[in-house]
Amino acid sequence: MNASGRNRILFVTHGPGRGRNVPTGDVFLNRLAAKSDPLLKQIRIHRTGDARADLTDVGLVVFWLGDPLMQKYPACYLDAMTIADEAADRGIRMLNHPDALSNTTKSVQAGIWTNAGVASAVAAPVRNSLELPGAIARVGFPCIVRSDQEHAQRHVATLFGQQDVLTLDSEDILPAVVLHLYDIREEYRQSDPADHSLFSRYHHKARAFVIGDRVMASHLFFSPERIVGLSNCLFQREASRPRTMARRFGYHQALLSELLEADEAYFKGPVQGASELVAAVKALGLDFAAVDYSIQPDGRIIVWEANPYFWLPDGKASVLSRRRNAVARVDQTFDWFAACIKTYCNDLPYLSVVAST
Repeated sequence: MNASGRNRILFVTHGPGRGRNVPTGDVFLNRLAAKSDPLLKQIRIHRTGDARADLTDVGLVVFWLGDPLMQKYPACYLDAMTIADEAADRGIRMLNHPDALSNTTKSVQAGIWTNAGVASAVAAPVRNSLELPGAIARVGFPCIVRSDQEHAQRHVATLFGQQDVLTLDSEDILPAVVLHLYDIREEYRQSDPADHSLFSRYHHKARAFVIGDRVMASHLFFSPERIVGLSNCLFQREASRPRTMARRFGYHQALLSELLEADEAYFKGPVQGASELVAAVKALGLDFAAVDYSIQPDGRIIVWEANPYFWLPDGKASVLSRRRNAVARVDQTFDWFAACIKTYCNDLPYLSVVAST
C-alpha cells in the first residue's frame, strides 16, 4: 500500500486464559466488517503468550490489554514490553504503551493527577490493614475504601464516620485505596435551592471517550446512590420493571422521559471539560481511555477514573437499548474510533489507510 511496506496495524491483546475479556474489541472488528471498511484488512491480532510478534510490516502497534497491566497481568506485561521495546527500536508508533497501562491503579492514578493539577478525588494507598487508619485520617470522612487495582465496583466500602471503620473488613480488598467521597448532588442543592433538575435530585456520572486530543460523549447515568454505575443507575431500575406494570400504572414515565432526554442531550452535545479530560488521559501516558467524571454546578468537572480497557458491548446489549437508540449510538462510537485510528495512521509518513466510503 506504500513504498515502505509498513502498512499493518498490530493489535496486542490477551491470549486464551490470560487477562480478562471485554466485548469491545470484537464489536469494533464486527463493525468494520459490517461496513466493509478497508481498515479491517490492515489489522492483525497478536495474543500474549503466542510466538514472537512479527513487526516487519507493522506501522502502528495498539496495546488492547487489561489494566493495571503490570500489577494484575505480569506475564502479559512482559510479553507486551518485548513487543514495545522492539517497536521502539524500529521507530514504530505505539498507542497505550504497557508502562502507561500500569499507571491506572487508583492510588498511582490519583497521585499523577494531583501532580498534574487534574481535578480528582483525594486518595491514599493502603498496602496492609495497619496503614488503613492513617490513610483514612489523611483523606477524611466521608470516604470510600476500595481495591486499588479494580475498575469494577466490587468490594467498595463507604465510610461516613469512625463507627463505619470499626465494621470494615479490609482484608478482602487489599491492596486498597482510600478516596474522598464527594457529594456533587449536594453542591447543586447548595448552589441553587430552587434547582429541581436531575443533578440536584440524584447523583450522576458521565462517561466520555478520549483518543489523543479528540473527545466523544458516551452516556450520562443518574442514581440515588453516591457511587453511580450501570448496576445501580436509574436506567437499570426502569429496565428491570415488569413491562405490564409500567404500561398499566405508568410508573415513573415522567422521570424516565427526563432521564432519556438528559442522556441523549449529553451524547449529542459538546462535552463539558473536554480539554481537562484530554489532559487527564495524557498525564497517565495513555493515548486512549474511557473517562468517568461528574459535572459541578459551575460547569467545572471532577474526574473519577480513566479506563483504557473499557467495556462497550453491541448496542443491542445496552440498558434500555431501544429507548436510548443504543445501536445507532454504539455504531457511531465505533465509527469514530476507526476515524481516530486512521488519523493516527495518516499522520505517519510510512503508514496510510484508505478512507472508507
